[in-house]
Amino acid sequence: MNKLASILPIFILILLLSACGSPTQPPTPTVDLVSTLVAATLTAFVPPSPTLAPASETPATPPTATPTTPPPASPTPQPSPTSSTASVGGEICYRTNQIPAMNAYFQEKEAEQALSLPVAAGQTDYEVQLPPGTYIAYAWLPDFSLGGLYSKAVPCGLKADCTDHTPLEFTVKAGEIVDGIDICDWYAFAVPLPPDKEPEDVRGGISGQINYPGGNAPTLHVVAFNQGSGYWYYTNTLQGASSYTLNRLPPGDYLVVAYTQDGKAGGHALADHSLILVTIKAGQILSGIDITDWSAPQGTFPPDPTQW
Repeated sequence: MNKLASILPIFILILLLSACGSPTQPPTPTVDLVSTLVAATLTAFVPPSPTLAPASETPATPPTATPTTPPPASPTPQPSPTSSTASVGGEICYRTNQIPAMNAYFQEKEAEQALSLPVAAGQTDYEVQLPPGTYIAYAWLPDFSLGGLYSKAVPCGLKADCTDHTPLEFTVKAGEIVDGIDICDWYAFAVPLPPDKEPEDVRGGISGQINYPGGNAPTLHVVAFNQGSGYWYYTNTLQGASSYTLNRLPPGDYLVVAYTQDGKAGGHALADHSLILVTIKAGQILSGIDITDWSAPQGTFPPDPTQW
């Protein structure tokens, strides 16, 4: 074998190795590849979308689950009884649909004072905290012209045959909630005054001359008609009396008429026989409310409510 033949295999091996080149490094991942890997990783943690049932006219039965109770709505703060008081409430009523401003009073039988509660115009109910005891509840307009109360006529329904208008007592104990003490009877003639009010402080009066034809007046009933409440008040005079006085009248507007036993009437009136409106304020005594008109046609003045 010659020398060329001996080295030829080695040369061919070297050429083959050169053609293959040196081993290459793996390519550096591009940004797109990294994003794809991150997205693929996040997708692995997302739960698969639920399979929706096809629409149906019949509602599907919901899966059984333990209901979650929503938190209760925050109620309007209301007074609540304490360990030493009771919470007492009820309605506020009046003769008309328009409830005026007034003061409500809660008087305990053994106490010398009454708890006063202001009531705003239009207010239809109340709530108050009271110490244990037995109470009556009543209210007065600010000028003491008219009063109302919680009376025996209230649970009766204030119907025409509910004629007992005396205050209805109620007893409360510490920690109790008492409702239904409705101050709704504005038809009671005698509503208590608060203990700190004397009659002369909140009442008025009138006085005047009796100018009877011929000068010798018979026995009379002198009546003052309250135009706001519809109540009337009267006093008796003796035969031959030339004057009269009516005391302790609630503040308000009045018409004044005197009546004889045989049905004759005389009024505090103008020359045309129209009665003069007399306004009385608390603590005020009006004089000069004279009975002068005895010539008015029969039926001009209100009929005698006393009926002798």
